[in-house]
Amino acid sequence: MSTDDLAGRVASLTEREQEQLLQAVTDRLLEGIDEMVATDEDSARELLADLVSEPERPVNAEEVIRPSVELESYVASTLALLASDPDVGPLVRLELDRLQPESQMFVDPITAAVVLGALVIFLQTKFDAKISRKDGRTEFHLAVKREAASDELVGKVIDAVRGVVVR
Repeated sequence: MSTDDLAGRVASLTEREQEQLLQAVTDRLLEGIDEMVATDEDSARELLADLVSEPERPVNAEEVIRPSVELESYVASTLALLASDPDVGPLVRLELDRLQPESQMFVDPITAAVVLGALVIFLQTKFDAKISRKDGRTEFHLAVKREAASDELVGKVIDAVRGVVVR
């Protein structure tokens, strides 16, 4: 199955199915992470804002996953990002194949924290991330995990995350 077929399958899911899928994929990704770099909503927003900021277009943490935008659109965009990633797409496909019929589902209500957590965990599959706090400031340090990763790949990841979190 191609990435386009997977994206189509994900896009055709109901909101509840997408929420369940995002939670399942996030749980599986979390299994491969030793420690979450951002452990609360504020630090996750700060990390994502720092990642997607550009010198000519800085992004404030308040601009990340805005409450004025329907949360379901962030869920759908995050799933599309994960499904299109060559490393995470197979996991999305696996969890999609395991998805229970909607009539048999119990899904906790999705929150911004779940979406933020999914994005931070995704970033941790691509980068070694560290957080430091000094003199009331928070700094994030990201380093590419694979030596073979190109600047192009890093740019694509940043652009993709920017497309999800800033609207």
